[in-house]
Amino acid sequence: MRTIRIKFVDFFPAWNEENNFIIRALRKKYDVEFSDQPDYLICSCFGDESLKYRDCVKIFWTGEDLTPDFNLYDYGIAYDHLTFGDRYLRFPFFAIADNVKKAVEVHETAVEQAAQKTGFCSFVVSNGNANPIREEMFHLLSEYQPVASGGRFLNNVGGPVEDKIEFQSHYKFCIAFENDSSDGYTSEKILDAFRSGAIPIYWGNRYISNDFNPAAFINCHDFASLEQVVAYVKEVDNDPQLYQKILSEPMFIDHQIPHNFTSEGLEEFLYRIIDQPIEQAKRIAEFSFKRTYTTNQKEKADYFHLMHHNILYKIMHKVVK
Repeated sequence: MRTIRIKFVDFFPAWNEENNFIIRALRKKYDVEFSDQPDYLICSCFGDESLKYRDCVKIFWTGEDLTPDFNLYDYGIAYDHLTFGDRYLRFPFFAIADNVKKAVEVHETAVEQAAQKTGFCSFVVSNGNANPIREEMFHLLSEYQPVASGGRFLNNVGGPVEDKIEFQSHYKFCIAFENDSSDGYTSEKILDAFRSGAIPIYWGNRYISNDFNPAAFINCHDFASLEQVVAYVKEVDNDPQLYQKILSEPMFIDHQIPHNFTSEGLEEFLYRIIDQPIEQAKRIAEFSFKRTYTTNQKEKADYFHLMHHNILYKIMHKVVK
């Protein structure tokens, strides 16, 4: 088994270097050694330590609403719908730890479990600083039937719930709104609804139907207003046949999970990088590298201050649950 030297940098404080979906993928094929002189630098967006490293292959991953900068990283793993040769993999945050396969398994039994549901609709949100459309949807739908809010925001069930999936599993529908709308960006919210055996009421990524079977959920982007969405939810709620028809639809067209949503898709991407000679695996253009790293110190400081200010702004306003 080949030995590779790696290092994780710029991840959030709770990141576990010894137990995460990337290290598990690598250890299936390689003997992984952590080193301060890595051959492969695995980077994220919560810092700029990656700038200190030159003689290594840089692989960027983020679950946030951010696009990889291919002037700074050889490879990127993120949410955007983009093509960049062999340098990019679209692997949304919801796909880690084989969560998609787990959701499919639950969803396939949703019709059988429907009779056990005792509530109308759930809503689990802790971030109140999101797009106001999410709160508006909660209030509009609550005018029809009480919506159970189990998060810290608008909580009406006696406090935040400990197990989101278990809580949502008692309800027919689930409000699965992103913090904001960004094309291609899909968080775990719709997948958590599917994992709960509920019908997701989704808003956020306008191209969500490219990811999931549009017949399996209620897509707010298909309606002219939230009032129309609520009217349709009422219709589904009061029509057992329509409700079961939506529940019985597969999460993905033809029951096929997109390959890039699987651990196998991630592994193939990483292995293609690492199985090359290191010098061949490098993709950052030399002129780009020099432009980014050899400008005067003030220009670099100003550039990265602005870049990370924008990252933190996005995280605070669009990503926090």
